[in-house]
Amino acid sequence: MAEPLRIPVKVLVLGVGNPILSDDGIGIHVARELKKRKMPGVDVEELAASGLELLDVVRGYDKVIIIDAIQTTKGKPGELHILEEKDFEKSIHGSSPHGINIATALALGRKLVPNEMPKEVVFFAVEAEDLVNVSERLTPKVAKALPRIVERVEKELA
Repeated sequence: MAEPLRIPVKVLVLGVGNPILSDDGIGIHVARELKKRKMPGVDVEELAASGLELLDVVRGYDKVIIIDAIQTTKGKPGELHILEEKDFEKSIHGSSPHGINIATALALGRKLVPNEMPKEVVFFAVEAEDLVNVSERLTPKVAKALPRIVERVEKELA
């Protein structure tokens, strides 16, 4: 009996953030660590913006993993929140007069080019301690969590 035909899945890991605003750069740091691992069949990219620019990057992929910083009221720095697109349904709006947030960009993309948008989007949101001070370094608690976060993304890709 012949093996079933397997269609390769196009996967993108996208680190989002500003690498010079301390913990806001966690997504970029994770992406850089994953690039070193040279995983076959997985593209790894960095994105300093998070509005409509996101659409150009994610189009054509089947699965996208987005890593970004988050601040919640009860979170501890370095804590990892794994979210799905549906978790953002209540936050689909412009984040500022100058741009839109990731959830809104994805929702817009699904309306404009539905056949080109990823079938699955997973968010790895890392609890940040500092999102405002200019520094290329992560805060100690977030830096300590970096290897664990990279490992968890690899597990998601396995």
